[in-house]
Amino acid sequence: MAETASRGIAWAGIVNLVGGATGSVIGLVLAAIVGRELGTDGAGTYFLVVAIFMIVSNVAELGADTGLVRYVSAARATDRLGDVPHLVAIATRPVLLVGAGVIGATGVAVLVAPDLVPGVSPGLVVAAAALAVLSSMIAVMLAVSRGLGDVLSYPLLQNIALPLARLAGVTGVVVLGGGSLAVLTAWMAPVPVVLALAAVVALLMTARRAGTVRPPRLPASDRRRLSRDFWSFSATRGLSSGVEILLEWFDVILVGALTSAEEAGIYAVVTRCARAGEVIQQAARIAVGPQISGALARGAVDEARTIYGLVTAVMIWLAWPFFIVLAVFSDAVLSVFGSGFEDGALSLSVLSLSMGLATAAGTVQTILLMGGRSRWQLGDKSAALALNIALNLVLVPLWGIEGAAVSWAVTILADTALVVYQVQHLMGVRPHGRHLWVSAALSVGVVGTIAGTSRLVLGSSIAVLLATTAVAALVYVAVSVPLRHRLGLVELLNHR
Repeated sequence: MAETASRGIAWAGIVNLVGGATGSVIGLVLAAIVGRELGTDGAGTYFLVVAIFMIVSNVAELGADTGLVRYVSAARATDRLGDVPHLVAIATRPVLLVGAGVIGATGVAVLVAPDLVPGVSPGLVVAAAALAVLSSMIAVMLAVSRGLGDVLSYPLLQNIALPLARLAGVTGVVVLGGGSLAVLTAWMAPVPVVLALAAVVALLMTARRAGTVRPPRLPASDRRRLSRDFWSFSATRGLSSGVEILLEWFDVILVGALTSAEEAGIYAVVTRCARAGEVIQQAARIAVGPQISGALARGAVDEARTIYGLVTAVMIWLAWPFFIVLAVFSDAVLSVFGSGFEDGALSLSVLSLSMGLATAAGTVQTILLMGGRSRWQLGDKSAALALNIALNLVLVPLWGIEGAAVSWAVTILADTALVVYQVQHLMGVRPHGRHLWVSAALSVGVVGTIAGTSRLVLGSSIAVLLATTAVAALVYVAVSVPLRHRLGLVELLNHR
């Protein structure tokens, strides 16, 4: 039996949560260094280039990462490990070919328009495109090991090693007095090293579980069927993944285009703070993706429902306190990043509350994908992107970054509501609700009361924020212990 099954979902979730939380903290520290050293204007240029890098990297994955998690874990669950080397070959070749095309197209583009990215040299633009393609291969390689039951490599490499290397490089550049371009170079430089490590892990895991890294002989018809099935799902997922990353970063680019680089820098920091809370959702997605895929592949819908309900309750229990504190003390949080960033306090409060509500839906996106509904998700994300762009074009000129925050809040809540309907009503995967309500009531009743009272009585500062967080955490854990069964914590820990 695979490690994730023998040790349980809780183990996989904890490992990925620790890794994701570490990566988020490092990312926020990095943003604080950039904000304090480069100012709001320099931070704006930095985040605009990072946004383009992330968009190219995610689009270049072509959905092969999600496809590998789904099909490799399904092959493992149905004793077809001989398909794994074929799946790896089927997934990686198109990604490499498209990546080469992206690099070539970028080279041609900078020759035609040397100022394609204002303030960034053409050579750095091409290098960024090449490194973005290599970054996409990191996700693909780690997807192989994830599908084979490895829960350690992804958090260690993607969430800890890569952010730490970036932090070390950027800190060194800043100490030496480098500007935004030098900072960007240091941020991108660790990608090839992490890719090499991820590739080694994927090869070792494939050899260990499948017995070989060379695809065994298959009839031509079987190879065509496997490739057709894989890319029928993955190509659609790739399109929706591209739309998702546009949803995550395109509003930063729009704010920069419609207002200024300074406003884009402030808004980028605001969105990074709000998205730090997504580490809970990401850990849950990585932990339960193979489990959900295996359960649905066996037709075990009740098992999928049980996993969905337990994981969602724990997501609320963990995430809502973070979002509540972030919303209440948004100005104090943003002051950490330097002068001028406090102007985004209202935007951060709006985003924090909307992200908290979206978290209550649980791992619906994972269930949709692992159930093979990648076409549904593509439609959902395309509609969400269209809504987001339309709202931004109307609200950003009127309200600035507050308009961008409202646009994102409306978009994410509308998208979440649609996916919840699809998973719970069209797919029939409904969670048991008793644990969810206890988690929600406890979060609001304990953390909401303490944070709100502290803000009213003591005001908002970093000192008050830290003291309130410490007190709220102690009281929250103390109250949660006797309620651990009603919260679903014990049942999740015992789930195999």
